[in-house]
This record gives sequence, C-alpha cells and structure tokens, in this order.
Amino acid sequence: MAALLGRLGWVVSALYVLLRDGLFEGQSVGKRIMGLTVVAHHARQPCTFLDSAVRNSLWLLPIVNVVMGLTGLHDLVHDPRGRHWGDRLANTQVVHASGRNLC
Repeated sequence: MAALLGRLGWVVSALYVLLRDGLFEGQSVGKRIMGLTVVAHHARQPCTFLDSAVRNSLWLLPIVNVVMGLTGLHDLVHDPRGRHWGDRLANTQVVHASGRNLC
C-alpha cells in the first residue's frame, strides 16, 4: 500500500509541475500569490493547460532541469522579454496579472 501511495505521489507531483501554470487562468499557486500570470506571448491570453505542459516539460527531465536551473537567471536577465527556455519553447511569457511586462 505504501508503495502505491508513493507512486501516486510522484504522478500527482509530475502532473502539478506540468499543469500548474494552466490553473487559475494562467497562474500557479505561487504566481497567484505574487500577482503574476503566464500568457501566450502574442495573444496575451492566459496560459492553457497545453501551454503549461510544454512550458514546464523540461523541468521533468533529470539533467535538463539542473542545467535550466543554473542557466535560468542568465536567460531571464539577457532575454529581452525575460523568458526562460520553457517560455521560448511554448511561446509564453510571465507578466504582472495587471497585464504589464516584467521587463
């Protein structure tokens, strides 16, 4: 029983990582608290569950997530729109919930 619950925990965690930015109209729990939202870059519409899955899929790959973590700050500072790898892959951007850009 414990093994089943452990596996279920991993599945639920992975699903949350993938789909978190599709919750609450483009806001994960943390982004909602901070007043941020993820939008489709050109349309400025809230991030969908598909956008969220594409945006966050790289975080589930064991080596890639370490590299993303180490290079993430550099990318955020040097990308003109402040987007990390997942944002560029999904063509999304994190903005203030009011709609204005962070950069």
